[in-house]
Amino acid sequence: MGIIRHLLLLIFICFSNSIFSNNDTIYVDNVSYVKYQVKVGDSMNSIADYFGVSVNDIIKNNETSLRLYLNQLLYIPLKESRNKEEKNGFNFQRLDEKYNIALLLPFYKNLNDTMVSSFEEKKEADKIIINKSKMALEFMQGINLAIDSLSKIGVELNLVVHDTRNDSLQIEKIIQSKSLDTVDIIIGPLYSKGLKIISDNYGDDNTKIIISPLSRSSDFLKNNKSTIQINTPFKTQSKIITDHIINKHNEKKIIICYDENEKGLAAHIENNLLKKLDSIDMMSMIYTHVDSVRRQFSDTQIVVIPSFSRSFVSKMLSTLGGIDSSFIVYGLSNIKTYEHLDYENLMYLNVHFPDPYFFNLGSKRDSVFLYNFEETFVARPSRFAFTAYNIMMNFCGPINLYKLERYKMNGGKVNTYSPLVHFKDFRLIKADY
Repeated sequence: MGIIRHLLLLIFICFSNSIFSNNDTIYVDNVSYVKYQVKVGDSMNSIADYFGVSVNDIIKNNETSLRLYLNQLLYIPLKESRNKEEKNGFNFQRLDEKYNIALLLPFYKNLNDTMVSSFEEKKEADKIIINKSKMALEFMQGINLAIDSLSKIGVELNLVVHDTRNDSLQIEKIIQSKSLDTVDIIIGPLYSKGLKIISDNYGDDNTKIIISPLSRSSDFLKNNKSTIQINTPFKTQSKIITDHIINKHNEKKIIICYDENEKGLAAHIENNLLKKLDSIDMMSMIYTHVDSVRRQFSDTQIVVIPSFSRSFVSKMLSTLGGIDSSFIVYGLSNIKTYEHLDYENLMYLNVHFPDPYFFNLGSKRDSVFLYNFEETFVARPSRFAFTAYNIMMNFCGPINLYKLERYKMNGGKVNTYSPLVHFKDFRLIKADY
């Protein structure tokens, strides 16, 4: 199978397959059981919450105790009311809606083809996909899962997929083809420069909406009423952080650590806090060597790191982790994307941040998504797949996941729903308010 066909198969695999097969549920004496394989980080409580049953229900129906082991197979009893329709997460009335959607993603099909042509062994070449394509392919998995789910409640979706290659000229060609003129929803491009080109051409068209799934830049929203930004902008994130500090920790010393290049972000956080906490001991500081930093801290304090710099955030968290003090650290949503960070250190520092893409395993909707995804793709979903799924379910389905507010007069809208989360037991949970 050639690389072109391989890519297309990954993109369209869900169009012809249902999410659930007939073998997902086992019936014994009129009681239905679902099979579940224990994964890293699972506990009896988390599994019980996942399926909406009690721990005792699981123990009684399996030869097990509270202690689990990796890849252990459990049979989870399902409640009578949890029929197949509810299991799929859709107990809504049928919508009978129709949407024409354009998806603009950087698949880099041309680069994949070029790379594959250099391989003499065809079988080896068929397995190759460049790393830059993976984000788009994972995003497409979420789109496909949502399409299958929405079709079950009567939503008809006509989808056209464009490979942007993250190339401005390629995006201009897509616009010139007129294929976007008749669509209702444009999702993407993923990067800000492409979004600006699309919004400049269609941003004031009230017959459609343009959705930015990932970009944190809000430039494309200006004077473009039909645009929507899912990634919560900095000013909203800063308010979420400062409100939580004021409500929960206003008696503690507060230190704002910032990179000199991002002094404006730190000043914005400081100004918000000073409106309510002008008597609190606060200090903005530039990152220096660990020995210099250590002298600035007391036994207990709040540390705010308002930075989008991967290197600065990583250095600060590493430095704080080596200081013998008690911390509660606040950062921005980008912390979640830094996969190299030490989770134990994040828990030790009690790191909090707003998360517009929060996956809540304790909610029925998100646990159903996870179950469906794993059954369909035999893999854990990435954050890109989850984001794509949520966008489709929000704008084409009956679920309201985002809180959209006008960015500026005559501008587009931003998502202001971004719950504050922190790490506990190696996973993210909502912070207490």
